[in-house]
Amino acid sequence: MKSRLRGVLLLFTLIVAPVLAHFGSVVVARIENPTCELIRPNVYRLNFHVLPETARVEVFASSRPDQLDSPIPLLTTHKTPAEVSVPDLPGRVYFHLKPAAGSARVVSVRRLPLEGAKNFRDLGGYRTSDGRYVRWGMVYRSNHLVNLTSRDSDYLNRLGIRLVCDVRSDGERARAPDHWTGNAPEFFSVPIGSNLITTPTANDLKHRIASIKSETKDSVRAYDYAIDYAGQYAKILRRIAAGDLPAVEHCTAGKDRTGVFSAILLTALSVPRVTVVQDYLLSNEYLLAPDTIATTTADLQRAFGLAEPPDISTVRTIMTARPETLEATLDKISNTYGSFANYLRDGLKLSDSEVASIRQRLLEP
Repeated sequence: MKSRLRGVLLLFTLIVAPVLAHFGSVVVARIENPTCELIRPNVYRLNFHVLPETARVEVFASSRPDQLDSPIPLLTTHKTPAEVSVPDLPGRVYFHLKPAAGSARVVSVRRLPLEGAKNFRDLGGYRTSDGRYVRWGMVYRSNHLVNLTSRDSDYLNRLGIRLVCDVRSDGERARAPDHWTGNAPEFFSVPIGSNLITTPTANDLKHRIASIKSETKDSVRAYDYAIDYAGQYAKILRRIAAGDLPAVEHCTAGKDRTGVFSAILLTALSVPRVTVVQDYLLSNEYLLAPDTIATTTADLQRAFGLAEPPDISTVRTIMTARPETLEATLDKISNTYGSFANYLRDGLKLSDSEVASIRQRLLEP
């Protein structure tokens, strides 16, 4: 009997123990804060932090955020930044970052490279307070789509977008109708703000500029949209809960009414406030950059029916997103309803199952 026991122990020592030791030595890696930037045609710069720092990560390129087009990685690395060339994918590229052990992470460009919509961007990739991530390619935010080119439409049609939620007034839509050729999605009108048919005037612009300049640090005006038009935002959120995805929400500049929508959605997904505000401020980068300021100026001239383009100072004053404005808006929601959870229930009147559905559809582990 003892001889037999010694034989079993010897077998364990020679065969089983080394196998267990091998698997026990596998380190689970975690990828944090991945970002992606298109730096020139078909060339991307990837940045991410991997823990432990010695863990190697395989980088795959795909046309879809939910699956790989090819099982062959473009490169394997454990440090970034890394430049990656992807000449064979003419449309949008999603990078799948896969460590040897641990969860894969997806990343793509934040702003889509469109010719006629400079503030069209993805709300995916943000980390939530409970450690999950917003799915890429599900919900987009944008300025108006009146200037989309045929190339833009081709690009967007590859993304399978099903729903475009336009929160502009009837007058805004009449003056600058969305332009989308080919396999266009459903366009859903959900006016937020004054639904005037008449065109705003130069005097309206002057009054708005004066109002902005009169604000002090202690008198920042919050957006009223979140409270006064909660029912309209709820219509969009219910479409998301129902699975009408991918979806786009947009206004004219993609900054104010759309900024409030994005803040509501991201906060409902438990994205931290600091990240929500950072997303809001990206409009400055995309609307006021040297290569886009001319387009922004032309859009503002059209919106207010001006005979001449406004000066750069006017454009910057009215188009700059200020963090304190969104901070004040989020505070107003909490002060009005007691908490954001109460706002979801009593302001937007979303059921627990609708909120759960939004989270289930838009979050990944």
